[in-house]
Amino acid sequence: MGKLTAIPQNYKKNVDWIIGAYEDSGVTFPDGFQKDAIQNSVGARKTHKWKNWVCDISYIENEHGKFVVVEDSGTVGLTGKNTPVDKINEMMAADKVLPPEERLSRFTSMFNSGGNKTGGGLFGAGKSVYSVASETYTYYFDSLREDGIYVANVNKCGQVELQAYEGEAAKKYIYDNTGLSEKKTTGTRVIIVDPKPELVDSINNGGIIPYIQESWWIIIQRFDSTSRISVNGVAVQVPAGIKETPRKYELQSPETYASYYKVKHFGLYVFEQGNNLWNGISYYRKGMKIGEIDMKEIPDKLHGKYWGYIEVDEEWEYELADIEDKIHFGVSKGKKGKSAYQNLKNYVNEKTKASLIEWGFIKNKENEDKKLKDELKLIAEDIQDLFDKLGFEDLGKGPQKADFDVRWQDITYPVAGTERVTTGDKIKFSMRIKSTYAADKKFEYRLYVLNPQTGIVISQIATDKITVKSNTVFKQEFEHKISKNNSERYAENRIVLSVKVIGSGKEKKKELAYFYDIDRPDNKRDVVNLSLHECLFPVEGSRRVNFDEPVKKVCYKIENKRNHNLSYKLNVSIHNASDSTCPKIVDVASFIGEIEPFDEIRTDYIEEIVFAKSVYESHLTEGVLELRARLIANEDDEQFEKGDKITSYNYKIFLNTDEKNGKNDAFDIQLVMAPENFKRSWFTPGNTRTIHLNVGHVAYLNVKDYPEFQHEYLREQMLKQYVLLYLAEGKYDMFGAQGKTFMDLEPQEAADQVLEKIESVYAQSLK
Repeated sequence: MGKLTAIPQNYKKNVDWIIGAYEDSGVTFPDGFQKDAIQNSVGARKTHKWKNWVCDISYIENEHGKFVVVEDSGTVGLTGKNTPVDKINEMMAADKVLPPEERLSRFTSMFNSGGNKTGGGLFGAGKSVYSVASETYTYYFDSLREDGIYVANVNKCGQVELQAYEGEAAKKYIYDNTGLSEKKTTGTRVIIVDPKPELVDSINNGGIIPYIQESWWIIIQRFDSTSRISVNGVAVQVPAGIKETPRKYELQSPETYASYYKVKHFGLYVFEQGNNLWNGISYYRKGMKIGEIDMKEIPDKLHGKYWGYIEVDEEWEYELADIEDKIHFGVSKGKKGKSAYQNLKNYVNEKTKASLIEWGFIKNKENEDKKLKDELKLIAEDIQDLFDKLGFEDLGKGPQKADFDVRWQDITYPVAGTERVTTGDKIKFSMRIKSTYAADKKFEYRLYVLNPQTGIVISQIATDKITVKSNTVFKQEFEHKISKNNSERYAENRIVLSVKVIGSGKEKKKELAYFYDIDRPDNKRDVVNLSLHECLFPVEGSRRVNFDEPVKKVCYKIENKRNHNLSYKLNVSIHNASDSTCPKIVDVASFIGEIEPFDEIRTDYIEEIVFAKSVYESHLTEGVLELRARLIANEDDEQFEKGDKITSYNYKIFLNTDEKNGKNDAFDIQLVMAPENFKRSWFTPGNTRTIHLNVGHVAYLNVKDYPEFQHEYLREQMLKQYVLLYLAEGKYDMFGAQGKTFMDLEPQEAADQVLEKIESVYAQSLK
């Protein structure tokens, strides 16, 4: 070797576009350089984990010259065959793409890149940024690979050695040309010759550090003691105080927006004194800042006084990457109309506006809205009092100790870690039914295979009627052998366990998915649920506590509905919900544990939480508190990284004050402007039980200017939906007729009974 081989192209022209792109975006070269250089190292990780990963940007000057060095460790290095450049050129001429594992060949050639699964750079400047960082378009690179092979080469304005040096020859090559000894940690090093003065200055005077902090703070905060981004060997830290403001909003758990777009994290921070470090609201992809989001309806007095960020799930990130500019600083020209960006912008603007309204920065017909909300609150209290007087079972929103509990246990798939099966494979599992009824109860269970796409039952596994004694557990093992007769091939199948209490209509279902001769789709949503299982107050049926009184036996339920172990940490604290910022008053408890796939656990009891006057009086003398539980990942897994928020559960407690009329929290009320929707009202059951009132419907618009008619209209709609909530949540006792349970009625009889109940309750409400 020793003879340089040209890559056939106008090299300078092909890389100088980067400088122009930075300038067009108003980005300084050091800022653009750090983002692309660090992203290259982020993308070189073998997995999504950060343990032992390091990326250092440093300046070195010796007798051989001046160099900027970008070095990473904890990556796989430039793996793959040491293919001669002329062979690479032949492949490129034939439109062949080098596979992702051929990292050495990809790095050596100009246009073969990508294969980046752990970083944000699906396309873009990539390694070309090292060329334009040099006054002579020259950089050396070497790599100690995970297979132990050491390689080195150079790129001099598009000319590279015909084949990379290996072993001792590579070490000598790097030393002779740069004066640097070989790289001794697994990973890659890039040595930029004659670096641009502005880049050198920013590294030596620390000017590059704020750029790194703003671009990468999300991943920096996830590092452990073995990981870092550093400049001249000094680790870059997350700036202090970036979230220290009373006006802040942080999304407590992931939520879906506009059908299938899922937001993982969102934060908004308003600094009325203007002492914020960053500005605007930016979106981050793979932990890297991309660009600011177009905001509207921001009051003039807040301009330059707020910042925020948003992270979305992988599917949404992929769509955003497709419209991203080539330097990762925003959306490509003409592509902001794409739904991926429009939904991102709309979500951020809606969340921001809602917070600014709550904090009083935007009025938005405040008096009119407040009046309507007060009206709805009074109606809700009136209706729930009526249901009390009529003797209806309390739906409530607090913790409920289930009468019976159904679980999967001892699940074993043919191949650990995957739900893919083939003909003849066996899935083994147990079902467990626990009864906490005061008396013995009869149950009927069915096990069957369902096609979730069509809703068709494909086959029956087992069915039986059993008696479970009070406060005992029934457990039975099963084995399901896959065949074309009992399962749908090339499709997702679900084993469904349905357990009913005979005579009451109460039913619980559990589902277990498997994929017959196909891989599980990437868009499958794994779920972890958190709920308050038990909490005892001083007075039964009331959530009031007075100073120095305790709540007792606080216990949470965590459900891991995934095919992966969940290593979790659960933090419990109490916040002042009478303050709009809901500041924390005290930490209560913390739990650490693991939950097996498709299993659930109850935490240990917090025996009591005492509301000591000496602690709480300085925060409030009376008002609303919030018992907050926040579930976070305690270890990396396939879905979460350590420290990720998984979900949360907030529960109101009333300090030195009564709950308004006892049942006023059975449901929330949400006004919806949906003139295109033919429904006047509807409900959402479950933990977030809500009655939605369509204030865009023509029927509402006809009465909205007549207070008396408006009141009666809203009252009737809320009452109807409250009755239907009972039906949706399995409270069938109120719908029986002529000695029959509701479940025994024919469809027409059942419909008549529901309508009759709505009319009956409405009539009684008018008395």
